Amino acid sequence: MLKWVADQLTPMQHEPSGWGRKNWWLRKAGLHIGRGVAIDYGFRCLTGLEENITIEDFAAIGIGARVWNFSSVVIGAFSMFAADVTLVNGGHDKDTFEPFSGPLTIGKGCWIGNGARIVGPLTVGNNAIVGAGAIVTRDVPESAIVAGVPAKIIGMREVPEKVWHLGGVYFSSKTFELIDGQSFKGE
Repeated sequence: MLKWVADQLTPMQHEPSGWGRKNWWLRKAGLHIGRGVAIDYGFRCLTGLEENITIEDFAAIGIGARVWNFSSVVIGAFSMFAADVTLVNGGHDKDTFEPFSGPLTIGKGCWIGNGARIVGPLTVGNNAIVGAGAIVTRDVPESAIVAGVPAKIIGMREVPEKVWHLGGVYFSSKTFELIDGQSFKGE
C-alpha cells in the first residue's frame, strides 16, 4: 500500500526538489533512499524485503523499473536508469532448483539503458554504461560500455570531470559530488 501511495505522488516535472513526498513514502515502506533521488512511475520491488534496497543520492530511476531484491541491492549516487530496467539478484540452481541470492551493486555515475536486465549477484562498476536491451550476467568493470545478449564489453568510456545529470545539474565523475557551486534544493 505504501509503495502504491508513493507511485501516485510521482511529480510531473523531473527536478530533484519535487521528489520529496514520494521518497518519504518509499522510506516509510523500508527503502533506504538518499537525497535528490527521482523514481518515476511504476517502480516495483519485492514486498516485505524493501529494506534490502539502498538508492544513493541523486540516482534517477526511469518508468517501470523492477527490482527483485532477494538480497542487498545498491544503486550508486548519480546513476540513471532509462525506462523498463530490471534488476534481479536471486535465482535457482540449475540442477537442484535450490534458491540462491547475493548482493547486486550498481556503481556511482552509471547509465543503464532502456529495457536492460541485470541478473545475478554482481557488480556494475562506477561510470559504466549498460546498453539498451542488454542482459548483464557478469560483473562490469569501471567505465566499461557493455551491450548485447549476453552483455559484452564493446568499449571504454573516457569519463570527463564534469558530467550532466537529471535536472540540469553537473557532478564530478571522480568525487561524485555536485560541482560548479551547485547546491541541492529539496527534501
